[in-house]
Amino acid sequence: MMIIPVKRLLTMAAIGLFSFTNVLAQKTVILPYKVFANKMIVEVTINGKLVPMIFDTGGKNAMDSKLQESLGLSATHSKDVIDVSRSKKSMDVVTVNTLDIAKGGMAFKNVPFLVIDTEIFPCLRVRGLIGSDLWQNNTIEIDDQKKVITITAGGSTAMLNNPKALPFLPNGGGAPLFSIKVGDFDQARVVFDSGADGFLALRKADYPRLESQGALFMIREGSSVGSIGVNGRGQNGSRILLEIPELTISGGKFSKLRIGVGSALESLFGYQLLSFGKVTIDYVHKKFLFEPFPEFSKEKIENTKKYWDLELRPENQQMVVSSVWDRLKGEVEMGDVVTHINGKKITQFSNCENLINELPELIGQEKALFRIQTKTGVKDIEVIKE
Repeated sequence: MMIIPVKRLLTMAAIGLFSFTNVLAQKTVILPYKVFANKMIVEVTINGKLVPMIFDTGGKNAMDSKLQESLGLSATHSKDVIDVSRSKKSMDVVTVNTLDIAKGGMAFKNVPFLVIDTEIFPCLRVRGLIGSDLWQNNTIEIDDQKKVITITAGGSTAMLNNPKALPFLPNGGGAPLFSIKVGDFDQARVVFDSGADGFLALRKADYPRLESQGALFMIREGSSVGSIGVNGRGQNGSRILLEIPELTISGGKFSKLRIGVGSALESLFGYQLLSFGKVTIDYVHKKFLFEPFPEFSKEKIENTKKYWDLELRPENQQMVVSSVWDRLKGEVEMGDVVTHINGKKITQFSNCENLINELPELIGQEKALFRIQTKTGVKDIEVIKE
């Protein structure tokens, strides 16, 4: 895990669903994607213009204002949006005449898009999001080993009759919201959000209940700056690391998982779930299926468990502490400046670099010596990734 805040930056819940028409030139098409900074990047054609977009099953269709201007689109109305930091904002909505995918293999007409400007889009060289809105009349299958999304018009009979397929829960706003089994008897509601870059983050509302029932327990706690959402950065808050002895999702079972507690409205399975198996979402019949790959990697599961004692972010041309776990509580505070790692002056990162890359001084490391300018003076502190 990188020594930067977990970046569930683009997940949002908007009030109500968009409606539009999709015209199908053929029943099934293949949409390839690339992965950059744990984001799935696809290319679509909007009103004849080829544009890169984030494929985000937890979000709504969105574009930046520069793309809106280049397409000559005017706002038709506005819509309230609540982002991952629980900040609410009214945003303009525009409608594009045509949206083509897979070189015209599938076409959609009169597609609404929110207009959003966020630092994430230029950092990833994309122009917006393609969200669950677009697929409401379709079934999609995501295979991360092949880096392809298979889109099929209409619902899947195989999904409808598959006993392992999980039904959508109400009030998901069109996104795949379903229930997973935590332990032997307990349940938690979760959204599969391909725009979230982690594995699983549990919503705060579920943590006390599941802990009291013995379905999970706390490993570490600390404090952190607020998450960045499309409406800005949320308030600072607590940070909690949990271990779940056993979790079952559709056709897959995970043991001894370590996960964080998130500030989003719902618990989130993110992009890293795709490392372990294929995902199928039948939006017509409202079913979700996870099918583990045969070579289910223990190493990949271990990689979801490790966190640095401190995490950093750039601020005023410096790298400052953005979260502190309990082991270093009282030694370091959020906002303290890190100047050196293992005796080497720290590389200065831009905001974009911080979102995308790991500090070169920490690549492949499990332990490092940080020199930190604290409020009580300069300290050399051993920082561990565990």
